[in-house]
Amino acid sequence: MGKGHSNHIAELRLSLAAEGGELLRAFVREASLVEGVPPMVASLIAADAEQIWRLLCLPRANADRATVLLSSSRGEARAQILLNGHSRFSAILPSLAAHVRRDAGLSYRERGVDGWEITLHRSLEPAREALGPEETVADAAAPTETVDIDAPQQDDSAAIARCFLAVYGRNYVHREVFSPQRYWRKVENGELIPVVSRDARGEVIGHVALERERGATIAERGEAVVLPTYRGRHLLERMTERLTEEAVRLGLVGIYAEPVTTHTFSQRNDERAGMPTCAILLGAAPESLHSKDLPVPTAGQRQSFLLTFRFLQSARTCEIAAPREYRDVIAATYDSLGVSFSLRESGTPTETRSTTSITVNNGSYGRIRFEAIGSNAAVELAQAVSDVDALGAHAVQLSAHVDDPGLSLLVESAHSLGFFFCGLAPAFSDGRDLLLMQRLSEPLDVKALQLFTDQTRELAAFIEADRQSALSRR
Repeated sequence: MGKGHSNHIAELRLSLAAEGGELLRAFVREASLVEGVPPMVASLIAADAEQIWRLLCLPRANADRATVLLSSSRGEARAQILLNGHSRFSAILPSLAAHVRRDAGLSYRERGVDGWEITLHRSLEPAREALGPEETVADAAAPTETVDIDAPQQDDSAAIARCFLAVYGRNYVHREVFSPQRYWRKVENGELIPVVSRDARGEVIGHVALERERGATIAERGEAVVLPTYRGRHLLERMTERLTEEAVRLGLVGIYAEPVTTHTFSQRNDERAGMPTCAILLGAAPESLHSKDLPVPTAGQRQSFLLTFRFLQSARTCEIAAPREYRDVIAATYDSLGVSFSLRESGTPTETRSTTSITVNNGSYGRIRFEAIGSNAAVELAQAVSDVDALGAHAVQLSAHVDDPGLSLLVESAHSLGFFFCGLAPAFSDGRDLLLMQRLSEPLDVKALQLFTDQTRELAAFIEADRQSALSRR
């Protein structure tokens, strides 16, 4: 068989359900390799096909079957998805191209009287570097003039607000961006360190910022937006690089981000910036939080975020006193961060009484922090859960230091109340790392989350297994 010139077509038929995504991904990749497609290209078209599949599975009105075809010829690999149900998918099809990498092509056309044919195209030439979250529309749609990256001035505040309004409406979680006075006050006192993108006329077309509390050694990279007509220009990547340089100059220990799971745009940027996923914050915000120009695959449930992180200083080591059942997943996370660790003897708290704090934000997300774990941890945790529930929390996060010798006792008590593992928060407590757990009071389908990397999907699978175990323990 000649490389890239086969007339053979591989076929897979499966039910149109999200759980078939992994099977589809494996089929597309293996069938591509059989066709002589280069391994990197095979992996990329398989990942794009799985992403599109999960979006197509969102309208769950029936259990139709779909057909997937894989072929290669004339220098490209093609994955086709054949669907029944014209009206069912007509609204979502125009938005699908925004969910594949820029160096891939996506087209669709009507098939028969009640069907659609979706085709993913990818060149067999060596794949270019994976592109970033704001780079998912066609090159032809992006303006061609020079774009500059610089620090904003006070009179840019209104233009920055207009960018967020254009993309998010008024649903954006960081409300200060809509108030030029509040926004610039945070810039002046050092809580916000922003950069912007400007078009040839000097108008603001994109924004990213580092946000930190006074005296903090880590900062959140967030408040990221690029106007839709300027996506495809590496702008988020360029602004992120500029912010990383600024963070190093300021002597920060690390940068974190909380990308949404309604799409993978920001996740792609974090992957390229060397920021692996350390935690998944399920149900952390109301359902209404999303970009207004993109479909919402998690409709009907509270929104979830990832916690991604990058240390800016090398040769970091730490101690952990984690319970045995979480040691492997913690070790995998530390390995992705380039951190070495040692085990600390655990089991007996060194304190008699616990030191705790609670908060519940405007999005009904509660947080319980154990600054120190005492022998009364079970009683203290039960009271804290009762308090945040009374304050209207729909989801609750529990955190404690990974090196606290009483951690195993706290985790055991948390399990009895329905808490499950959700990850690590590196350097979040004056340089000390935190173990994170969660408890949900509303249904949430983890399969609906849009996750970009294999590392993130593996973490999600562990979290979901621990959540199911927690439900069975209650």
